[in-house]
Parts: sequence; C-alpha cells; structure tokens
Amino acid sequence: MTSVEIEIRNESGLHARPAAVLVRAAAGFRSQIGLENATAGNGRAVDAKSLVGVLAAGVEKGHRVRIWAEGDDEAEAVDALRRLLTDGLGDERGAGPGEDAPRSRVLGMPAAPGIAIGPIWRPDVDGTAEVGAAPSMSDSAARIRWAAAAAAAQLHSLAERLCELDRIGESEILEAQSLMAVDPALVDEAVRLAAGGLDSVAAVVASAETSARTLAALDDDLLAARAADVRDVGARVARILAGTAIAMPVAPSIAVAPDLAPSLVAEVPPGLLIGVVLAGGSPTAHVAILARSLGIPVVVAAAGLLGAAEGAGSDAGSATGSIYGPAAGSVIAIDGETGEVLIDPGADDLARLAGLGAARAARDRRAAALRGRPAATRDGQRVPLLANIRSPDDAPRAIAVGAEGVGLFRTEFLFLRRQSAPTEAEQMAAYRRAMEAFGPDRPVVIRLADIGGDKEIPYLGLPHEPNPFLGVRAIRLAHGSRELLLTQLRAIWRAAGLAGVTPHVMAAMVSTIADARLLLELRDEARATVVAAGDPCPDRMFTGLMIEVPSAAILAPELARLADFFSIGTNDLTQYVLAADRGNPSLARLQDALHPAVLRTIASVVAGADGAGIPVAACGELAGDPAGALVLVGLGVDELSAEAASLDGIRAALAGVTSDELQRLAIRALAATDAETVRAMAAELTGRG
Repeated sequence: MTSVEIEIRNESGLHARPAAVLVRAAAGFRSQIGLENATAGNGRAVDAKSLVGVLAAGVEKGHRVRIWAEGDDEAEAVDALRRLLTDGLGDERGAGPGEDAPRSRVLGMPAAPGIAIGPIWRPDVDGTAEVGAAPSMSDSAARIRWAAAAAAAQLHSLAERLCELDRIGESEILEAQSLMAVDPALVDEAVRLAAGGLDSVAAVVASAETSARTLAALDDDLLAARAADVRDVGARVARILAGTAIAMPVAPSIAVAPDLAPSLVAEVPPGLLIGVVLAGGSPTAHVAILARSLGIPVVVAAAGLLGAAEGAGSDAGSATGSIYGPAAGSVIAIDGETGEVLIDPGADDLARLAGLGAARAARDRRAAALRGRPAATRDGQRVPLLANIRSPDDAPRAIAVGAEGVGLFRTEFLFLRRQSAPTEAEQMAAYRRAMEAFGPDRPVVIRLADIGGDKEIPYLGLPHEPNPFLGVRAIRLAHGSRELLLTQLRAIWRAAGLAGVTPHVMAAMVSTIADARLLLELRDEARATVVAAGDPCPDRMFTGLMIEVPSAAILAPELARLADFFSIGTNDLTQYVLAADRGNPSLARLQDALHPAVLRTIASVVAGADGAGIPVAACGELAGDPAGALVLVGLGVDELSAEAASLDGIRAALAGVTSDELQRLAIRALAATDAETVRAMAAELTGRG
C-alpha cells in the first residue's frame, strides 16, 4: 500500500467541482484508492472513485487528507493525486459569493425515483468496437447482414444479463430489439439502399429512420418508444459496420443526452451509470422503464437541459476524457422524484439533497416494515393491494412485497417475440403457474390479450391502421374473429380447473353494451367446449370490464349490470378524456391522471358500479402513485393494482390517513380545476407538501 497526507488549499475544500476532478482522476487507475479526512479524525476512509463518498468526507479548507492506494499501479496513482491536490484540482475560481448556488437549475418530468449526484457523461461514439472480423468481401449486402447479426447477438447477450439480474420483463425490451436488428424490413431496405450507391453505414441509418418515422407517425407514446428502439438498433448496426463504439464511463456518472437508448443503459458496466437526465423522452419510454427496474434515477423532458449543460463535463467520466475535464459544470445532481436538475450544485443544494435522500431512505424502510400487514387506512378501512404482472416469472417479486393477488396480468406479452401464436397448451401452462403461485385465496385477474394499438403482432396479419389506438384492438378483435380470445378463454378455464381456483378475467377497450355481451358469450362458449371435453372446469368465472374509454364510463350503470367488477385503466382513460398523447412531452401538463376531468369521470364510474353492487379496481399508473392512490380510495375505488415496486409506498400512504380524510380530499379534488392543485392537496395530507 502507498499513501500520502496533504493539506487541502481549496477555498471551499473538496466541494462538487474539485471532488469530481479527483474522482475522475482516481477512476483512471486500476488500484483500489481510498481517501480519509485526517483532520476529522474518525478514521473512516471513503472510496476515492465515488463522488458521493468524497463529498461525504466533509473535507474543508485547511483539512489534511490521507490518500492511499493498493494495487499494481498504486505508486503512480498516489503521485498523480498528490500533484492534483497540490495544484488545487483545477479549481481556480475559489469559493466566491455564489458558491452555494447551482450554475443552472432545470425542471423536467420525474421518471424513476432516487437522487443522484455525479459527473456528467455524454454518450458519444468514441473508441473501437470489438465484434470480430468483418467479412473480407466487398459485397455491401453481406457486410450489412453480418453487422445486423452481430447487433442481434449483442442485444441478446444484454437481454440475458438482465435475466440474470431477475429483470425478466425488462429483458423483453432488448430481446425485441434483437429481433428488430435482423428484421427483413430493416435489413432488406438497407441492402437496397446500398445497392443504389449509398454507403453501407448511411444505408442502415436511413433504413432505420424510415421505419422509425412510420412508427412515430402513429402518434402514441409506446409506439414512439418503439420508434426510438428502431433508431437505437440502426445506430448499433451502423457502429458495428464503422468499427466504432460508445465510450463507456469509467467512474460512476450521470448520462446527459437528448435521448438514450435502453440497450445502452443495459450495456454500461454495473455501478457506473448512477442517473439519467434527458432533454426528451417520457416516463413511459423504454429507457425509463429499464432504468427504473435497475434502481437508476431518471428525469426526462427537461426543457433547456442541453443549453444549461453546454460545455459542461463533455468528457466527465469518459474513458477517453481528460482527468481534469472542464473547469465548470462537471457535476450534475438530479432528483427523480421531483424532476429537479442542478448543473454544478452548490454546497447548500448538496446538503439539501443529502437530507432528502436520507429522509426518503428512512421513509422507504418504514414502508417496507408494513409488508406483513393488510393494507388499510389508519382507522381500519381495508384497501386490497394487488400487483400488475407480465408473466408468471413476476409472481415471486409481487408476493415478496405483500401483493394480495394480481389485478392485471398483461397476457399480450405471451404473444410477443414469437413467429406464431402461443398454443392453448402453452397459454394454459403460463396461467396455471400464476394461479398456483398465488393460490385460491389471492385472485389473479387475467386481461385478455390487448393486441392491436401499440402491440402489433405480425403473424396475426392485422391490417395497418393510421391510428391504432382508436382502431381494432382488444375485445374489438373478436367482433371479426372470435378464435383468438376463445383459445385464450379455454386455456384460462382449463388452467383454473387444474390449479383448483376460481378464474378472474377482464377485457380491454370495452366501449359498448355489445362489447360486454360479446365477452360473456365467448366466456360461456369456451367453458362449454372444456366441459364437453371432460376436463376439470370451475363452475364460474368472475368477469370484469376495463373502463378506459369515455363511452364505457358514461355507460357504467348499464355495463355494471353485466359484469362482476370494473377495473379502471387510468393510463388510457386520461389519454382519451384529455385528448393528449402520453408520449408527447409538450403535452405533459395534460398527462396527469389527477386532472379533475379524469377524476370526475372516475367518480361517475364508481357511482355506476355502486348502483349495481359490484366492486371497482384501478390498475393504471395512478394506482401506483401514492397521491393518486389516496384520491382513488377517497373517490370510492375498492382496490388498487400496481407494479410490485410501488406497493410499499401505497401501503404506507394509506396507513397514515383516515377514511374521512380521504373522502374530504376527494371532494376537494373534484372541485379543483387542475392536476397541480390536486397533487398539492394530497401532499398536504401526507405531510409532503
């Protein structure tokens, strides 16, 4: 081990900018490097490659710090860091009166919770790819097909890495991209363009852009995310052809970019991507979904971000950047719960964020401690909390956080990434696994395949629609062809018979009384077939309707007489009520399901259900938002279904309020005129205002 002790001369000690320079320099060495504040005298060393660790050491001007290194380049590391510290770490400005203020503050949309502070990393192409030797032939078609296959292999490998991390659902995003890489529509068009004289790299990029624009023109948030995926795949194939690669960060860093590919999030070595802030994007984009599952804070749609960060940290954390980096803007702080972004934060803001982080960690620990209790308000009103899942593989995670069943099994994921439809036997096996995991006392509500819209299934041969979210999807498919849903319903009946449970199903996009009656006909026809075959079959199936279309909300009293329960899909309901595409950042103010127009619609649905004596659930994103959950329960919603990771927070929020308080909150929310006011009301009730 090699060490040195030195006095810190910087006016503000190791504040954000000089600390970032030190961290980037330390990250350039292979040795383990530690820093200890000798003046503080606590004997506790921190990792010198961690910005948060160095900041937490509390090093002020005049303090003496001990730097030590252990490894094959320890002497070089200590000497380089000694010289940096002696020279003031490039901090020529001193503290000055404005030291406690950030150089710039930007507000975006929160997309994944958590606080991150670190050097800026700009994901730029820089470096040489290692994908094996390209074909020696000059045939551009062969080179394009080779590069596409190599990209598909890379993406498949990244998907497998996510599977190893128990991120099965998120791995599907990259598996879908793997299929995109060798999709004939993309590859054949690139080959055609190259045959016409275009450079191979340019041909691939142009082909991907054509496909992406086709998807983006459909004006839907999930399709827009898929358009971004196509561009990502095209860029990856192009990099392979050009022999280049994205330079990965070498120190824990925060990505700052116009947008970011989900595959890149998975590709960054573990621990080196600690946050993401984007000028574009949306909370439902694939990059946000993937980062959220990995515990990485994300802020999207941060208007003015790139201008504010101009010239800031362009090489920070990069494997090819200077260890000094630019003098200003090398550090950024983001709050994925509020959307706040600070360029070059001052000491006051760093202290505030540290306090927020500690408070939220304590809050999360208190929430997790409630997992063994049934969810209820402080005065005992029970509110069952269920989980949204995409496959039986999600069941253990949901059960671990205390889910009381499944409120939304998105079965359309069984139909994706296939060359043909899943057989009845394959579907039955998946449904049975989920049912048996939760047992007879915890319901598993299976949503019949919501195919169409953003979920195009090529092997089904569905015609292209200019606006698929207003087209033939979900239950509407059965008006033209009944077999798809009949097969699914037979599989559910058989799975329930073998699992010894009573099945629960619901259909999406119910808009009319005819839609509801069609669902009941299909249910009964499927059961008759199973019974005729002599297979075990339950006596009944709880049959529900998703309320996500304004016409269904208006017809709620009549529909309720045909159903066993309602489940409100707040995502689509908000989009349809406010006529605002969820994927359009410029319409962010209209994408909040706490808008009074949406809440008044939900209240009318509850009233219609109450008249027929059936329960109402909510399974959209609003149900997973603690503020939204409180308002929904106040409006009379009986149960909530959300992603497993959200259940702790909802349970804790409910435990802190009474049913009377929630009813008063709902009355005030219905009388409000905008979502911001409603959120403020909920925050006031929970003490987060």
